[in-house]
Amino acid sequence: MGNCCSVQIGLENFILRGLDSIAGHANYVCKLQQTLPTLSAALQELRAQRNDLLRQVDLAEQRLLKPFEQVQLWLSKAETMITEAEKLIADGPQQMNNLCLGSCASMNYLSSYKFGKKVAEMLQEISDHKSKGVFEKVAENQPAASVVVRPVEQPVALESTIQKVWSCIVDKDVGIIGLHGLEGAGKTTLLTKLNNKFSTTPNDFEV
Repeated sequence: MGNCCSVQIGLENFILRGLDSIAGHANYVCKLQQTLPTLSAALQELRAQRNDLLRQVDLAEQRLLKPFEQVQLWLSKAETMITEAEKLIADGPQQMNNLCLGSCASMNYLSSYKFGKKVAEMLQEISDHKSKGVFEKVAENQPAASVVVRPVEQPVALESTIQKVWSCIVDKDVGIIGLHGLEGAGKTTLLTKLNNKFSTTPNDFEV
């Protein structure tokens, strides 16, 4: 008797789980008339959010700023979602034609179930992605480009002069620096060494 009772309880649980599963599957089909228009509206909102963010990125790039990688990644994922959502919406009319009996039955139930599930999942994905697309800043200053290192034509001992000129360069109160001297004194060599120093010395110059 114990074994029979155990089998009976297991069978009841199995049937209940099956009924829950069937109800869940039917829900995707029954709500298709609601979820499909909702997906269309969510797609419009995602497109608008994508377009606004693209404009911000374009403006930042015009100011020679570098867009954050997380912004670029969000835009890339948004493009993929938009393409997938557009395909679902385009297939919508054909799937809606399959529905009957108050939209809770279908002439091709398996197809309608799979389609309804995709629509519901896409709605959730778009909702989650939209919430992640709010950025306080979209870009940052690009690091100054390295200068082209030039060869020094003649070895001239100018280290003390280089340090003196460099201290003027980093002094924000200094606007113009004048270099003067007789021909052959090493003015060009000094400038070349200063140029090369920019390639190895950290600085926050924008230009």
